[in-house]
Amino acid sequence: MKPSFNTILKWSGFPVDEAKVIFKEALAADKTLWQTEKMWEIFKFHYQNNQFYRGFAGKEFADWSEIPVIRRKDLKGDYMLKTPAEVNTQKLYSSSTSGSSGDPLFFARDPLTHALVWENVRNLYEKAGVSLDDRQARMFGISKKQPDRAKARLKDRLSNRYRFDVFDLSDSALDLWVKQFRAQRFKYIYGYTNSLVVFAQYLIRRNQTLKSAAPLLKCCIITSEVCTANAAQTLRKGLGIPVFNEYGSSELGIMGFKESDCWQASDELLYLEVLDENDKLLPDGEIGRLTCTALFNRATPFIRYQLGDLAAIRRTADGHTQILEIMGSLNDLAILPSGRKVPGISFYFVAQSVVEASHNIREFLFRQTSDGFTFEYVSDTPVNDSDFRKIKKDIILYLKEDIKLSAIRTDELQRGKNGKFKHFIYSA
Repeated sequence: MKPSFNTILKWSGFPVDEAKVIFKEALAADKTLWQTEKMWEIFKFHYQNNQFYRGFAGKEFADWSEIPVIRRKDLKGDYMLKTPAEVNTQKLYSSSTSGSSGDPLFFARDPLTHALVWENVRNLYEKAGVSLDDRQARMFGISKKQPDRAKARLKDRLSNRYRFDVFDLSDSALDLWVKQFRAQRFKYIYGYTNSLVVFAQYLIRRNQTLKSAAPLLKCCIITSEVCTANAAQTLRKGLGIPVFNEYGSSELGIMGFKESDCWQASDELLYLEVLDENDKLLPDGEIGRLTCTALFNRATPFIRYQLGDLAAIRRTADGHTQILEIMGSLNDLAILPSGRKVPGISFYFVAQSVVEASHNIREFLFRQTSDGFTFEYVSDTPVNDSDFRKIKKDIILYLKEDIKLSAIRTDELQRGKNGKFKHFIYSA
């Protein structure tokens, strides 16, 4: 019998039982008082024990808003040089961000923090009706080269999951996906929004749901990419199961989880703030730079840490945090001819009506170049003049100005190594 995920974590040296006790206490605590206590506790720990962070902060503070914001560039380099000496002697979990920018951040977690990150995942997935030990259909990319491909397949086998190749989203490939779902006892789907939307659209065209082919399926959990309300509706219709949206990062774990209106933040592990360009706190509901404090991580000082994402949050009367909106990365801002900057996700809405009406365009993205923008798409037939004019019209509607635009039909769109997909790429 295969050991459970928590058993494997224990065998690997992580304090699972201690994490369960602490997480349960955190769930029951008054969030405002508890978070205030924990955020000052982690700041004082790193200031007193972490030579790197003491030098970065400069002095000890009495006002939280005066503590300097730390960014990825500040933490780049050998993570061991940014870890307190007493923590270096522990069995650390180390990893890196995806490096989609070509420059990944390497970081560490102390054993308790790593166990807490996974306890949070277990708790959230349980709310969605699944377990970490359930059979997972994983919609991620996979390397075409050995031995990386073999390693990924082995890791998937040990983790009770099967990986679908998102680099091929042709109808013939999706036919094989359905056959896999019929043959295997999948309990839930985990993967990238765009690939799953293409799959759902394929199922809708065939007047079927995935649930009818795989009756044991309980839910779909999408990650990494922004999922609009229309995309979520398409997923629910095509898959025939509840859809949950997971927002997080490699270094912090799951930061928010939602099924409908907004993400419920992981207040048990993180303290969230939204700041303006001058690192000043913004009122609830205003879009700004999402800033997070990891309340337990004694290895890497994620204290008022800015990931580079734009978001809006609000605090409820009982102290819980809700993430109202996520606009994507600061690196995904498009620069219009007037010099005005807009979030790259705006381009999704520009093409949405045309894409949904045509039933021809499977995938698309906008790319900013030195002299304008290109609309790159994958489809069976070229976009006609009428649809192209509609896209141009919607650009003016959504972006409030005209731009130079060309259309390029292609067989495959740019993705990250893991199959991560963006609707806007800045390459000017």
